[in-house]
Amino acid sequence: MIKINLDKEEYSGILKPKSSLFPKIWKNNKINPIVARKLMQIADEVIKSLELDVDEEDVIITGSIASYNWHNKSDIDLHIMYDFRKINDDVDLVKKMFDQTRINWNKKHNIMIAGKEVEIYFQDASETHEANGIWSLELEKWLALPVKLNPEIDTITASKKADAIAKSIDHLFDTYKEKKYKEVYDYSIKIKKKISNMRKSGLEEEGIFSPENIAFKMLRNSGNLQKLSSLKITAYDMMMSLELEESKINENKIWRNYLTREEN
Repeated sequence: MIKINLDKEEYSGILKPKSSLFPKIWKNNKINPIVARKLMQIADEVIKSLELDVDEEDVIITGSIASYNWHNKSDIDLHIMYDFRKINDDVDLVKKMFDQTRINWNKKHNIMIAGKEVEIYFQDASETHEANGIWSLELEKWLALPVKLNPEIDTITASKKADAIAKSIDHLFDTYKEKKYKEVYDYSIKIKKKISNMRKSGLEEEGIFSPENIAFKMLRNSGNLQKLSSLKITAYDMMMSLELEESKINENKIWRNYLTREEN
C-alpha cells in the first residue's frame, strides 16, 4: 500500500495563512505582469490546440497559490473557462474531452514559473467555483479577493476518508494483476465518481477546509489520483488490445510506473 502522509502538524502548517501572497507571483496584491503574460501565452497555446469554434469565457488563477494559504507544494492552477453547453449539449461528453486534454497536457509538460509547476484545468463557466482567491487573467482583476483564514482542520476525518479510498485503489491494482481488466475499468470509474462527489459535497457544505476537500488533497499529493487514472486508462487499453506483444509493453509500463511510486 502506498503510504499517505496524514500528519496533522504538516497539514496544519500547509494551510496556515501566510502574512502575504506568494511574493514571486503577486506584487502589491496584483499579479506580476511578466507572470501574467507567460500564463496567458500558455493558455493561448492550449486554446489554439483545441480548434474549437467557441471562445473561452475567461482564464483564471485559483487554488492555494492565489490565497494566503500557499505553501511549498502549491502549483499554479490555471483554469481555462468555457460554457460547456456552447460546445455540445452533451455536457458529459465535453467534460470527458476536456479531461483527456488536461491529462495529456499535464503529462507532456513540466512548465515551472517561480519554482511552481503550472497545471491546466478546464472549468464550466456555469458551475459555481468555491475558492479563497480567484484572479482573472483576461479581466486583470480579482473575481474573489483572498482573505486570511486560520481554520480548525479535522485531519482525523480527512485521514479516514483518504485512507479508505487509497485502500480501494490498492485493491484495484490487485485486481489488475489478476488481469480482470473490465472489472478494473468499471470500478475505477466508480471510484473516480466517488472522489468527485466527495469533494463537491465538502466544498458545498463546509468550503475548501472541509474534511472531504482535505482528503482529496491528501490523495492527490500522495500520487493516488494519478495511479487511479493510469489504471483506468491502461485497463481500457488492455481490454481493447489484440496484439499480445503490445499488451505486454503496456502492462510492463504500468508496473514500472507503480514500482517507481512505491520506491519514492
